[in-house]
Amino acid sequence: MRFEAQGDLGIQEGTPATLIMEDVQVAVEVISVFGNVVTLSMPPDAPAVREAALRLDLSWLLTAQSRRLHELTHGGPGFNAKAALAVVTPPRAKVSPSRGRLAYADLKVLNEGQRNAVELALAPGVTWLWGPPGTGKTTTVSALVAKLFERGKRVLLAAPTNAALDVAVQAVLKRLPNVAGGRVVRLGQPADPSLVDRAAGRVLVDEIAAERGAPLAQHRVKVGERLRDCRKGLVALRRRKDRLTPNQEARRLKLEIEITELEAVKQELDDKLLAVRRQVCREATVVAATAHQVVLETLKHITFDVVVLDEASMTSAALAMLVAGMGSGHTVIAGDFRQLPPIAVADTPLAHEWLRRSVFEKAGIDTAVSARRPPARLAALTEQYRMRQRIGDIVSAAFYPESPLVTASSVGIRAARSRAPWATGQLVVVDTSDMQARTARKQGIFSRYNLMHAQLVAALVGSATNKAHDVALISPFAPQARLLEALLPESRSEEWAASTVHRFQGGERDIVVYDSVDTGHGITRLHPWFTEGGSGSEGARLLNVAASRARDNLIVIGAFDALNRHRSSGDAVSTFIAHLLDRAERLSWEEAVALSFGGTQHVEGSVVERLNDDITRAGTVEMWLPAAPLRALPALVPALRLLPDNDADKEAVTIWVEPEPDGHLSVAGLQALREGINIRPCQPIRESLAVIGDVVWSSSASLLGPKPGVVLRTEDRAFADAVRRAQRRRPGAAPGSGQPGDDCGRCQRTLIRYEHERWGQTDLRYECAACDRPIRTGKGKSSA
Repeated sequence: MRFEAQGDLGIQEGTPATLIMEDVQVAVEVISVFGNVVTLSMPPDAPAVREAALRLDLSWLLTAQSRRLHELTHGGPGFNAKAALAVVTPPRAKVSPSRGRLAYADLKVLNEGQRNAVELALAPGVTWLWGPPGTGKTTTVSALVAKLFERGKRVLLAAPTNAALDVAVQAVLKRLPNVAGGRVVRLGQPADPSLVDRAAGRVLVDEIAAERGAPLAQHRVKVGERLRDCRKGLVALRRRKDRLTPNQEARRLKLEIEITELEAVKQELDDKLLAVRRQVCREATVVAATAHQVVLETLKHITFDVVVLDEASMTSAALAMLVAGMGSGHTVIAGDFRQLPPIAVADTPLAHEWLRRSVFEKAGIDTAVSARRPPARLAALTEQYRMRQRIGDIVSAAFYPESPLVTASSVGIRAARSRAPWATGQLVVVDTSDMQARTARKQGIFSRYNLMHAQLVAALVGSATNKAHDVALISPFAPQARLLEALLPESRSEEWAASTVHRFQGGERDIVVYDSVDTGHGITRLHPWFTEGGSGSEGARLLNVAASRARDNLIVIGAFDALNRHRSSGDAVSTFIAHLLDRAERLSWEEAVALSFGGTQHVEGSVVERLNDDITRAGTVEMWLPAAPLRALPALVPALRLLPDNDADKEAVTIWVEPEPDGHLSVAGLQALREGINIRPCQPIRESLAVIGDVVWSSSASLLGPKPGVVLRTEDRAFADAVRRAQRRRPGAAPGSGQPGDDCGRCQRTLIRYEHERWGQTDLRYECAACDRPIRTGKGKSSA
């Protein structure tokens, strides 16, 4: 079944979910997402409905973890409770640690810090490997696993995500190039396609079982191959900037149906292959699996000599215990507690303690390091090979003062692979302070985005040459990341990336453009990520991850007068910003726009004339206008009235306006409403923008007001569609975008859509300003 989602889902194909239809809940799978149209695979007996709620969470995994922990309170078959508790217990006072010894040949390929880490980790007990960005943590982990393999130790190599696990597996395979026959196996479906049907020796459990002649495994491999081909076909269609032709739509439907049928076959085969997979894992020397797989049936009761948990800073303390308990007590915890922690939605004390804290924090490693009392079995890597000198220096000064990073000499002589006209230095700042760009909320009530900043990124993207091979556009806020994703050139879909900081942890790019989004305008209160920047805070971790993804050039877009205002000097974020502003080259926002060759324009002349031109070529118009006299609106009414009415269920024009303090529409708004224009009052309106066909307009003040301020115009179909999805008002408690409003049955005033945030929760109301007494503050504006 296909549904049109009210907003941008931001999920991937293959994601399991729950569809809630009144009192009925059914398990579904996301087959494809095209814009805001999602196709779901549903059980044959599920009812056909027009509306439903889609719940996307991994609560079943938490339930499995909880159930397993209760089963193993006092240990159990295949579980070492002492080993599990050891990783969440603060290390004892400093003692001289035991260590292994490396041969001379091993010493040549590792630096001093890496050698020390491997020697510590070869000895029994718990070893903590602290690997800041670019310091070769993966190199160290792979060298350790290879040495353990050579010594005949059975190793469980775990990581929190498929992507992180694949990086570690590839590094191990490089050190063990001739391994074959199932001695190194990878459980589950990899994110890295090069691990599939690997010519140098198969590592996927199903492929190894198929090689050994298991008919079910052979069938499963063929089903997996066809599924990958079908998904590639959908990805190719989704990347198209133009709308799909009828033939392409037919191909999309055919692929979606085939994927649904193949998924059902895959699930049936997976259930039958459990015993075969368990046997392959029992016989392997190194088993690689995501941390979540330890609570599932395949690895249940299987034990290992050594457990290595990579990217442990992203693994909850509860899950890390379950991973460590599969070993003998010889455990290696590798990660960086100055990067992003595990993500948890729950806000209870126990959730904070066990789900939002990594094993590093639960064991007090971070606290000990901050107090300059590092544990004896902590190995800290300090020589970094990723970031150019200036980038590495400010990352080190802000986030690793206790263990400063040193840039390897090889970085200085490394040739630059990517070039762009705006990446003129290792550090570049685009300061938007004097733009007064507005920070708004997705659909008025959700996470943040900044349209003007996205338009500046559009200008940078438009001016990039074919020499910009490896670029990432990243932001801390998911709605902004979705807008940036819409700007990716179709020809660069394999080389460029756009993502949130959270999703890009572990990645790297030659050029990184980081959009901070928050400006203090629109939404006036900065996010705590920018106001609470102490070492170990989420804001410091986000900024650390964002900056340290860059190899050659880091471009930061931000309103630095707001980001740097009222900051306590000396915290990690303020230290980073101070060093950045002191050492970076400056690119004004006007210069950035000028580079775009017209893709994004700074409109300084007649705004009304340009708006009218765009309206005459458009099929739909949506505007969001904050409080101001709408002096330019009457001049647009004739063109707005001529827009074709092609959809009986949807208005071609929706103009959201902030009403007067007394709740009345302004004179211009009321006149436009009487002339048939769909004027919808809304309180408050943080944004000032218009989406007119394929054109996006934004302004720092009200776009149709007497002084609109800085005005930007960007023409891009995919970007315009993304802005519509982000900013569309949902129906429900009040009519949404594309729907006409209602009048009060008592006083005939136009009802107002009130969008307030109260104690972190959404308070959406549809009321008459005179008769219903909505919650308001000040002169009709809610507090941010």
